[in-house]
Order: sequence, then C-alpha cells, then structure tokens
Amino acid sequence: MGRGYVAPAGADPRALRSSLMATGRAEHGPHRRRLVAVSAALAVIATSAVVGNALAPTLLVSHPLLLLALNATTRHLVLTSTSVDAVPYLVVGLGRRLLEDPLLFLLGRWYGDGAVNWVDDKVGGGRYLRAVQRNFHWVGWLLVAMFPGGVVCVLAGASRMPTVVFLVLNVVGTVVTIVLLRRFGDAFAQPIEAVVDFVGANVVVLTAASVALSAVYVLRRRRMRSVGAATSLPEPEEQR
Repeated sequence: MGRGYVAPAGADPRALRSSLMATGRAEHGPHRRRLVAVSAALAVIATSAVVGNALAPTLLVSHPLLLLALNATTRHLVLTSTSVDAVPYLVVGLGRRLLEDPLLFLLGRWYGDGAVNWVDDKVGGGRYLRAVQRNFHWVGWLLVAMFPGGVVCVLAGASRMPTVVFLVLNVVGTVVTIVLLRRFGDAFAQPIEAVVDFVGANVVVLTAASVALSAVYVLRRRRMRSVGAATSLPEPEEQR
C-alpha cells in the first residue's frame, strides 16, 4: 500500500476516464468535467513519474532536484539527500509526494465501494483489501499517516473519512517521512555519495538500461489494457 506504483492504484489513469465513460453515467455536466480533470491530472503525474524513473541516473548526477520534482520515491529521496539543500528538498519532496493523494481520495469519495472494487480488479488485494476496508475506521488514520499510497487514499475517500482529517494526517505523515529520510541520508552520507559517484561514472550505460526498463514497463501496461476489458466504476454514489 506504499508508494511503489506510478498511477492511481497501479492502473493507467487514462483508462480510468474511458472506463467511466463506458458506463454512460458520467458523460455530461459537472460529473464528466470533474472526472476529465482528475484523470488528466493523474495522467500527467503518472507520465512525469515514468520520465523521472527513465532518466533517473542522469538526473541524479546533474539535476537531482528535478528528479524529485518528477518522481519523489523513497529511493530518490535517499539518493538526493546529500546533494540537495534541506529547504528545497523538503518543499519539492513534500509537494511531489502529496500531488496525487487528494485526487485519489476524491475518487474514493465519489465512487465509494465501486472505486474499491476497481482498485481490487487492477492491483489485487482480495480478502486482505476487504479486511482493511472493513476495519478502516479503526486503522485508517494510521495508514493515511504512515502509508498514504494510492490504495489507502482511495479507501480513505470510500470510508468517508473527513477531508480535513485526511489532509492533516497525509501532510503531517509525509513531512515526518521526508525528514526521517533526510536524517537517514545524513547518517549514511558516505555510502550514498559512493553510490552517486558510481552512477556518475556509468551514467550513460545506467540511463540506457533505465530507459529500456521503463519502455518495457509502459509496453507491458499497454498490452495488459489491450487484452483485458477495463473494469468500469459505477455511478457516483451521490447520484444514486
């Protein structure tokens, strides 16, 4: 449930729009406009993450702050902790980590159990996901604070967690995470700098390999979409 994914709940955000359009229930008016806006924003975020991963070796050496702006994964936060000043590290890292969470929360809020079913279909989880959903009113605050990934944000919205509570927990938890990663980088500065030096010495080969792996990932996602029909989310709960 952490941030080991690129798109919302591991699915292509562009497929989200087409999936909902296929239901014929969100085609007009404000519901269509808000869905288009959210899916477009998630598509941009997902694309930036893929670009960041693909160019990570080069960006780590020459533009570490840009790497964080594109994709602030835990790995990237650790590797850039010795080369980016504290204030921009916190601001950019925090902004990038929080960028998609409110959008995923809104999907859960708008589509309720349908959004959870859609997540289950895309990334799995089965009975474990259902167990978390059933007990979210007990453990949700902890999950949002410590593991605010796509699945958790959708569950928070679907469980009707108050928006202010979600935002406060999400922001505070993310700030704490980034500060801890910064301190980890300070404590292990020497081995981290050794890794960065290795990347710099082999930047061309590593970037080529990273681009190739990212291309394989994108092609695999497209193939998965082409062989299976997208699961449609139901009508927004507020319209039932």
